[in-house]
Amino acid sequence: MKPNILFVASLFAASALAQTPALQIGVFYQCAPTQVLKVLSCTADTCDAQIYAGGKPAQRVQPTRQTLMALLATCHVQTPQEAQAAVRAPAPTNAQPDPNGFKVGDTVQINTAFGWGEGRIVSIAGNNYRVNFQGIEVTKTYPAEIHRNGPLTAGDRAAGLYELHDRVQVNFEGRWIDSEVLTILGMEYQVKLPGNRAVWAKPENLRYVGAPLKPAAPAAGSAPKPGLVSCAGKFEGRYSNSGGFASMSIIFRSGKATLADPSGGGEEVECWTGGGKIYLHKPGDPAGQDMPIEINNDGTLDTPFGEIKKKGN
Repeated sequence: MKPNILFVASLFAASALAQTPALQIGVFYQCAPTQVLKVLSCTADTCDAQIYAGGKPAQRVQPTRQTLMALLATCHVQTPQEAQAAVRAPAPTNAQPDPNGFKVGDTVQINTAFGWGEGRIVSIAGNNYRVNFQGIEVTKTYPAEIHRNGPLTAGDRAAGLYELHDRVQVNFEGRWIDSEVLTILGMEYQVKLPGNRAVWAKPENLRYVGAPLKPAAPAAGSAPKPGLVSCAGKFEGRYSNSGGFASMSIIFRSGKATLADPSGGGEEVECWTGGGKIYLHKPGDPAGQDMPIEINNDGTLDTPFGEIKKKGN
């Protein structure tokens, strides 16, 4: 849900010469048939306000006190009848993505104390997003604490987000060196260096070159036990649950599987399938230590940590 763009524009362009009513904190003001404003707080210079559309939070704004007072000259304190009508009003259908590519109502991944979990955006204020996570509203900042479901966009890359095995260049000792992302920990990346070395780098010391090159198919006879075949082409994309204490995510890609840990990093293992199961195998480990995953009829997967389903490519 997003308020009419003309309404938002009027908030920041209202004439300071308009007659201004007494300012009331915490009161709902009716400014248009379906547009409502609530003043949350004010200082001598700036204010914090919430715009509502269809009876639900749509956008947080921080106008100057002078601009807000000018706008309120065109509004009035909401009546009980108007409040009921706002709740019954249909939600707007013309919501447009913000500059980061998100919009109110989007389902996203957010960083929580228990790892990455799924939430829904309820309001937007610049790079700060109010997200409903398991019935609780929290504020998360892009790009460190909120990621989109699905592949990264060019905007995500520009904001410093990378995926495992992305081809990059790292600024090391004053030189840009071709490299590859090996591990992810929040907004820091462990990348490869010549001579079988690795170094941790922040986004400002990295350049995006391209997506991972498609790895060669596993060699014949390398399955951990007879009868298994590679997952390549059979399971592709990101599978996860809905967060909580057992939050987990597995990314399947070209016969490999990356098990994401709560910190945002992950370990890559081989993926094999057969007999209605998936087996995650770490090269060098005996077959008995493989992680088995049951394949359900509806496409979901039963792991030792609970059921997961496909959430993105």
